[in-house]
Amino acid sequence: MSYRLFLLMRKEFVQFFRNIPLIFIVLYLITFDVYSAGSISMDINNYPIAIYNLDQTQDSVDIIDKLREPYFKITHVIEEENQVQQLIESGEVSVVVVFPQDFSKKLNSYQTAEMQVILDGSISNASQLAMGYIARILQDYNEQLILTAWKISDITKKMIPYVNFEKRYVYNPNLIDSWNFSLQELFLIITLIGMLLIAAAMVNEKQFGTIEQLMVTPLRIYEIMLAKIVPMVIILLMGTFIAVFVTLKYWVGMPITTNVWAFFVVTLLYVFTVAGLGLMISTISSNLSDTVLFSILILVPMLFLSGAYVPLEAMPEWMRWIVRVMPLKYYIDLGSGILLKENSLFSMWREMGMLLLLGIAAFTIGAIRFRKAYQ
Repeated sequence: MSYRLFLLMRKEFVQFFRNIPLIFIVLYLITFDVYSAGSISMDINNYPIAIYNLDQTQDSVDIIDKLREPYFKITHVIEEENQVQQLIESGEVSVVVVFPQDFSKKLNSYQTAEMQVILDGSISNASQLAMGYIARILQDYNEQLILTAWKISDITKKMIPYVNFEKRYVYNPNLIDSWNFSLQELFLIITLIGMLLIAAAMVNEKQFGTIEQLMVTPLRIYEIMLAKIVPMVIILLMGTFIAVFVTLKYWVGMPITTNVWAFFVVTLLYVFTVAGLGLMISTISSNLSDTVLFSILILVPMLFLSGAYVPLEAMPEWMRWIVRVMPLKYYIDLGSGILLKENSLFSMWREMGMLLLLGIAAFTIGAIRFRKAYQ
């Protein structure tokens, strides 16, 4: 039995490495695709803004000087009020800052001065970030304004009571977005490749008519199933090794610790979970096009119900129960915890246990369907 299984596995390896386009796709996904996802940043740089300054005094100019690079880029200076709506609607600018005529006069007479910030709400995330930057700039300006207006000395300044608020970020102190985006893309790619490779390996036999030849041989169903799964799992683990030690470590610059081998243990468990989904897809697909379509239909809900983009707490109660049975959710928690937080498998035993249970369930269902389809 072991020799027959070895010969079948060798056949799968030979077929895979003869398929040059498939090798290219897998290498592209685990290298350039993961790296390109890390090039995305949620920060805003050179955000286009316009200034409508009716005050034309040094006070308004001081604030305008702070609204410059690297966060903002002043692309337009508005002369007439009707230009405000035109620039926003045309998309030439995303923010318009308006200073009224009495802005400096109110400041110098110890009154509350007002300024207006108009943002393009159609790009909500970027607008919120831009508003946050502007609010922080104005807060710093207000603190400095209070000190200069009341002529407070450095000694008196130290005597003023205030709450000192210091932020401290752990595990990613520099808030490097590329680490998170690259990891999420890697988890997605492992899921996609795992389902496609395993499902396609079986569907190819069906499509080319060789499945009947396998069925009339002395091979048992589970031998055929293992011969399809094990080589693809090994190939996927090899791809994960390249993604971690080449793409993440050297290209993205993410620190990789010695605990990374625990990530490969988790990945091995998750791949067998995905293998069960691949077996189910192979039983309902008649060609490679169907395989890709069904894989996407399964992958998209898994992705958006994994907690990677929408926090679990922000979802309706009924949707949270669906998320709790998504294996990708626990794989993301385990992978991020190991690679970013250096957690051990023992400290994440709940996630590990749930992934194991879901893996056993998915693989069992897939194996049963596979057995019934080809028995």
